[in-house]
Amino acid sequence: MKNKKTFSAKMPKGFDKYIQFSVLALAVFGSVMVISASMTTNTTYVDLFKVGLKQVVYLCIGYIGMVFLAKKFSFDFVKRHIMWIMGLTMFFLLIPLVFPAVGGAKAWIRIPVPGFEVTLQPSEFAKIISILVLATYLGDQKSKVKSIGTLTKIPLFFIIACSAIIVLFQKDVGTAVVLVGINYLVFLLPGHPVLRRWQLGFVAMIFVGLTGIVWIMTPSGIEVLQKLNISGYQIERFQSAVNPFVYKQNGGYQLVNSLVAFVKGKWFGVGLGKSLQKYGYLPAAKTDFILAITVEETGIAGFFVILACYLTLIVRLFAHSIRVLDEKSRMVLAGVALYLLLHFILNVGGVTALIPLTGVPLLLVSQGGSSTMAVMFALGIAQNIIARSRQGAET
Repeated sequence: MKNKKTFSAKMPKGFDKYIQFSVLALAVFGSVMVISASMTTNTTYVDLFKVGLKQVVYLCIGYIGMVFLAKKFSFDFVKRHIMWIMGLTMFFLLIPLVFPAVGGAKAWIRIPVPGFEVTLQPSEFAKIISILVLATYLGDQKSKVKSIGTLTKIPLFFIIACSAIIVLFQKDVGTAVVLVGINYLVFLLPGHPVLRRWQLGFVAMIFVGLTGIVWIMTPSGIEVLQKLNISGYQIERFQSAVNPFVYKQNGGYQLVNSLVAFVKGKWFGVGLGKSLQKYGYLPAAKTDFILAITVEETGIAGFFVILACYLTLIVRLFAHSIRVLDEKSRMVLAGVALYLLLHFILNVGGVTALIPLTGVPLLLVSQGGSSTMAVMFALGIAQNIIARSRQGAET
């Protein structure tokens, strides 16, 4: 009698080794920087051990999930259970509402673990689910449906419902922006005839939207925002992006100190663990502003390491999305690439004052167990599609 096969950490045949290397390189580099950013005046060795242990645990869970999904993911399974998947996703998005707010947002489920602060952010996983939902309902759609409403009503309801919960109840605009942004662009990929006119309209709206964003960050745009019923801190984010030094005691405080960190880092940094900006000048040093600490300590060279890994991931995912033959696979691969790209643009643009801050983490580098696990799960699904595509090409 044969023993049941135990779990193997090996990826399936045909997986993309460049993607895998980039994921692991970012994960290790990010963990080192999170621990370094945690080294402040009041930090003890026990505190650093806890930070490091949490990072390792999250990475291990993320890696196990990535390997499992790379081997076992199935579109058929998703299609059979899609209603349950959507229902559970929205249910878990509502659970954080019973927990206290953090920084004004109710986005986290607190899990009681003695000696540790463990949280789970369901909205990070909702980004992946939303891509799968859109691919399931719109990808490889052969039906002769003539109404856009009939074709899109279920995925549209799910995406709007998730976004509404995240914005109105969780108060987490940055996460909602990423979720909507990913699916907005993925919507342009399926080739059903009913969608074409709407897709052209969506492309036109992208150019209008980008023009609007540029205009909002001008003095006349800020003036219009001030006349609208928008929270003061949200307007300050736009004002700070225009000129953070004018608001350095208010909304531009962290941005100014972030820019100082970039200047101090120069090419090779002040040395690992030697950042001064993390001593109270950047309260979100381990999360939103981890890139500023990274550049201060490792210089522009450290940023180039991150940039090279991100470019590898994004370019390889887009390249594979072009090669695959079915729309579902194309939508998921492109969706995961956009997931990484939007996080990179919003985080890097925010901490360098090129665009308003959104509170979006730099995936695999910022501290955050949910974002780390979610992106690794997403990349596991991508690796499954890549491996199957390559194996199919060989036969």
